[in-house]
Amino acid sequence: MREKKNREKDGSLMKKLLSVLLAAAAAFTMSTAVYAEPAKTDNPGEATITFDTDKSLEYIHTFGNAADAGLTMELTDKDALSGKALKLSESFKGNLSNRYGGFYLDAADFGLDSFAGYTFNIYINASSKASKATSQFEIFTDGAGWQSVNFLTNNAGSYRVASIVIPTNSQNTKVGVSFPIIQEFDGELGMFDDITIVDNYGKTIANVGDIDTSLYQGPSGFVTVITTLLFILVILAVIAGVAYFIIKTMRKYR
Repeated sequence: MREKKNREKDGSLMKKLLSVLLAAAAAFTMSTAVYAEPAKTDNPGEATITFDTDKSLEYIHTFGNAADAGLTMELTDKDALSGKALKLSESFKGNLSNRYGGFYLDAADFGLDSFAGYTFNIYINASSKASKATSQFEIFTDGAGWQSVNFLTNNAGSYRVASIVIPTNSQNTKVGVSFPIIQEFDGELGMFDDITIVDNYGKTIANVGDIDTSLYQGPSGFVTVITTLLFILVILAVIAGVAYFIIKTMRKYR
């Protein structure tokens, strides 16, 4: 009779332990899903230039006093909006006058006579150092009806969309971006990602061929399911082992 009661007591205790441990395991797996670093699976969408491969650099032209300013460009996946991004840096000492160094796009590279009527959008992430050296970032176009749109850099460390609309009656063939820094500077200016050029009919100029699809492919659904199931089985096995050890130990010292 006593042995039967002990078995019932052990069974009840076992159920309670399993309930507690399973609840803890569920909480653990849920927190892992919530706080895991997200994979870079952002869709590049219809961006004309994504800066994923060196192909994009064929469409980027530097201007201004780039040589004296030590202007450099580099594709990197660090801090990219998606895939890779273009990082601009400068390194120079002393003051440089009349320098609006940066890069521009040429309409001819896209088979166009001009950018008249087109809208230019670009994601920009100004560095904290650049935001202290200048209060603005500029997008501009050349030719008739010159335009320059100031873009404040007071939100360093996060991406924002900068845009400019080119007049339909202009002959502007270039669209450029610049950090107008004329004081001594050494370091990163900012990150640029996903340039989209749209005509006045709402049609986006097709991607130039610089999308690297491997940068956007996460694990397949099948692999994810199998991995999750294996993870759950391992957790359950550990829980069962711990519960068995606890019950066995309690019986020994009862």
